[in-house]
Amino acid sequence: MIEPRVYRAAFIPALLALVLTMFSLQSRPRPLPQGLAADVLFDGRLAAIASARIAEREPDRRPGRPGNLRTAERVAEVLKRRGFPRSQTQVQRFTHDGKELANVIARRAGELQRQIVIVAARDAAVIPEATGSAADTAALLQLARVFEGRPSRKTLVLASVDGSTLGEVGTSRLLSELPSPEMVDGILVLSDLASPTRRGPFVQAWSNDASRAGIGLQRTVSESISQEVEFDPGTSGALGQLARLSFPIGIGPQGVLVDAGYDVVRISGSGELPLEGNGPVESIDEDTIGALGRATLRTFTALDMGPRPDHGPKSYVTAVSQVMPGWVLSLLAGTLLLPALAIGVDAFARVRRQRIDVLPWLRWLGAWSAPFLAGYAVAELLALTGATPSPPPAPVPPEVLPVDGAALGVLAGVAVAMALALLLARWLAARPDPRLATPEGPGAAVAVALVLGVTSLLLWVANPYAGLMVVPAAHLWLLALLLKGPPPRRVRALLLALGALPALLVTVYYLFALSMDPLAGAWYLLLLVTGHTVAPGMAFVACVMLGALCAAAELVYRQPAAPPEEEPEPEGPSVYGPGAYAGPGLLGGTESALRR
Repeated sequence: MIEPRVYRAAFIPALLALVLTMFSLQSRPRPLPQGLAADVLFDGRLAAIASARIAEREPDRRPGRPGNLRTAERVAEVLKRRGFPRSQTQVQRFTHDGKELANVIARRAGELQRQIVIVAARDAAVIPEATGSAADTAALLQLARVFEGRPSRKTLVLASVDGSTLGEVGTSRLLSELPSPEMVDGILVLSDLASPTRRGPFVQAWSNDASRAGIGLQRTVSESISQEVEFDPGTSGALGQLARLSFPIGIGPQGVLVDAGYDVVRISGSGELPLEGNGPVESIDEDTIGALGRATLRTFTALDMGPRPDHGPKSYVTAVSQVMPGWVLSLLAGTLLLPALAIGVDAFARVRRQRIDVLPWLRWLGAWSAPFLAGYAVAELLALTGATPSPPPAPVPPEVLPVDGAALGVLAGVAVAMALALLLARWLAARPDPRLATPEGPGAAVAVALVLGVTSLLLWVANPYAGLMVVPAAHLWLLALLLKGPPPRRVRALLLALGALPALLVTVYYLFALSMDPLAGAWYLLLLVTGHTVAPGMAFVACVMLGALCAAAELVYRQPAAPPEEEPEPEGPSVYGPGAYAGPGLLGGTESALRR
């Protein structure tokens, strides 16, 4: 059912987009020049002592606890003593999920109205978390001591935010106190500065959509860290960047701030995730907090003395020293998906001219999508009724909401709902038309191909990088369903598996990056979906595409196996001997012999 001429012609725009992609690479924006050395200004030993003091004085700083609020009051008083005007130092109080929270925001005017913001989370997920929020708060106060009596060209803002373990609700509240992104030259987020171990890069700049932090700011921060540590701060490879952009998860305050349009990076001593365990006082690493504190001060000096860092493209992928803008990859993905849609529409027109029904098979395809949609609906219902923990509005580290008994109950309930929905939907689909119970023939294959082409383009519209990841599925599944022949069952199953491989690789990447097993990954995905980090439209399209995969797998399974090749019937003994004539007359009795 695939017309080769139509299929080949549909790739012409993709070839043009590929040529454009090859000529779209550009050099990375340069980092800002480094400021003076910060060794004598930021003392890591004093910061480590202050971290231990905060953790010992208020070990329980979880959101809404009295220790957290008392720490906020002390931070506000210290900032006022360090030269931040009382009129410009405020405690921003608010509530979330029944918990009383507080941000502390201090400003000090400079010669220019442009601002540089330094943010540190104050609340803790565990007790005492000395290497995490206690160290970050201590580093923020140590920076305030360094800035005391030293004027700056640009306005300085220090923010101690609350509710980071609840989904960065304090950072979301901070947005109301910040000027427009055009007036902020850079935001630096301090995270786990005293961690004794690290897993992942020091610089974290991922958001919850396809946008990314500016390249100039990232390179400036990386250069500052390189001046203070003896090893590479670390970066993600091109494939890792594509995985991140196709399914964006921005853990940390920078995710919320980048989404709002600000240029921000998170300097994390532990990498993307916090240190495992409770972060006791004896685990405080004086060298790490000293090095990263001095790197933060170096970056601030570079931002203060220099111009605004060059952002580069809003969305991009870097490889070696080159940058590929996101719009080019988006164009390439869209043109690669067009042939799949064109072939699906062409196949639909062909089978309709042959009087073959296609529309009834959409009901059969809907029966395969029904369990995934039912699971999504049940998860949302459980979240609305409070049967699950309140889904965070922004991604949090997986260990903040671990898989416990309640989580297992929710996952089991969703699984049961999916199984029942599948049985009911298949029964309802086959009730008016019994042939839908055993799908086969071109009508069912065309229905799957048509839906696959439409949903792939919808996914591309929602997230071009996700659309790029489904390009193999759109074409390989199309070939598995619509090739004339058809190819053997094993070949078709292999095509289905290869098409699903990119999505599987993204899943495995996140399981390793976030240190999760498959069960924890399923629970974390459910929280992302119910917290709407994954947009409802994206979730709906993903459910339909999963249904299309299951429908295609059923068609492959029901394909009759190729009949075995029939062996030719054995012939009688040859009339020719080995090198001699064995025909008539060999033994006499020919007509000529009888006449004699």
